[in-house]
Amino acid sequence: MMHPFAMDRRVALKLGGAAAIALLAPSGPASAAVPNGTAASTVVLADPRYAESVIFAASLKRQGAKAIALASDRAGTWFDAVEPLLPLGLRFLAGLTLESDLFVIERLTAQSGARKCYVGLHDWRWRQGSIHRLSATIELDPIATALVTGKERWAETLGEALGQTKMESREERRLALNCPMPVARGPRFFVSWLIRWTA
Repeated sequence: MMHPFAMDRRVALKLGGAAAIALLAPSGPASAAVPNGTAASTVVLADPRYAESVIFAASLKRQGAKAIALASDRAGTWFDAVEPLLPLGLRFLAGLTLESDLFVIERLTAQSGARKCYVGLHDWRWRQGSIHRLSATIELDPIATALVTGKERWAETLGEALGQTKMESREERRLALNCPMPVARGPRFFVSWLIRWTA
């Protein structure tokens, strides 16, 4: 007998899709942009299949980023929804996705001169907690702090930190963290990332 609060895969996908649609709906008055203006010139891609991805995108949207649902046609998302925003001041593209999605997005954005400035690998595959491997040419400490202190809210606090991080270029820094946070509800391996266009 199924538990009264259990849900099957179909219901979970429908809820994820509904959350993504709600994420893309216009909000009330525009949020104040973060002091360094990062989120205000950012598009964040939300994969509606995964709650963590939608939560991450929503946290950046609250800071002024534009959220776009990541369609199954990744090239269509790029050419139809993201690339047309480049002449309008788009400077950053962010996401919390599968690694394969980042691979495709990197190749699509490379022709326009974009480069990764932050990547976080979030891995629950072999441990009770999680391992996070971060590399960045931007300020990394707030991102690391968000992961260490975020626990169940890790995707939300990660988005908040990324939207407020100083974007001055610096030497690449790498960091590995072992955090006692619960297993991801979706895949056991996510990648958070930030791609940057320089003027």
